[in-house]
Amino acid sequence: MSDVSKKTIQDFWTRNVPGWDVFSKKYSPEDKRFYLEADAHRYRYDDYIPALIDSFAAAGLSVLEIGCGLGTDSRTIAAKGCSVTSLDLSPSNVSFTMKGMKLFGLKGRGVCADAEKLPFKDASFDLVYSFGVLHHTPNTRAAIREIQRVLRPKGRCVVMLYHKGYAYYLLLLRYGWQMLLRRLSSEKLMSRYDSTPLSKLYSKKEIRSLFDGFDRLDFQMTTYGGAQLHPVFKFAYRILRKSRFLMQRFGSFIIIRGSK
Repeated sequence: MSDVSKKTIQDFWTRNVPGWDVFSKKYSPEDKRFYLEADAHRYRYDDYIPALIDSFAAAGLSVLEIGCGLGTDSRTIAAKGCSVTSLDLSPSNVSFTMKGMKLFGLKGRGVCADAEKLPFKDASFDLVYSFGVLHHTPNTRAAIREIQRVLRPKGRCVVMLYHKGYAYYLLLLRYGWQMLLRRLSSEKLMSRYDSTPLSKLYSKKEIRSLFDGFDRLDFQMTTYGGAQLHPVFKFAYRILRKSRFLMQRFGSFIIIRGSK
């Protein structure tokens, strides 16, 4: 468990909501085009997410998204006919998500809360979805326990966490000396590279331990959007996209599907 404060994390993600700097100069958050730009930007680089959502979204399903950001995935899920609750630690992110829902004529509920202490009764949702969020919270294990608690019997979760893949090993090759000489932990090294207060990576073994309360786990490996633009990582990105074998071992994102 990290010693980074929740206030620090909350303030950071309020100021640095992903994608904001790309399109906020063109449109106001009161304008529908703002959210169209946000959605296009997200799915331009993480182009597998719409298919991921298609794999679980169904009309009438009660879905909680943890870490909604500007609400792109919440809107996509809601458009499938799901009943969506969009949760974020940042109150402004919840507000943006709800504005986007309204502008697109979609229904949803916004909640500002801590993933480690979900404000819902036991067995409240059919599915919990969280993409790229829970490795930024101090007690990831507590957040996953909360997911299990709020899921209904036979409920499912779809969670993406940072995996100890090629980005991790490239960082070790380039900066590993700092871990030895400065006693810098891999968590602090990753956080520094990721430019966040807290970023953690997990092996498959560690993930199985985190999700040990679920009856069944399935893993899907992929890598992060935007890597194709990085001066170094773009080469690894191209190789991994062409080799399922290498992606399974060195992909930087791991999508966990769990059944309660």
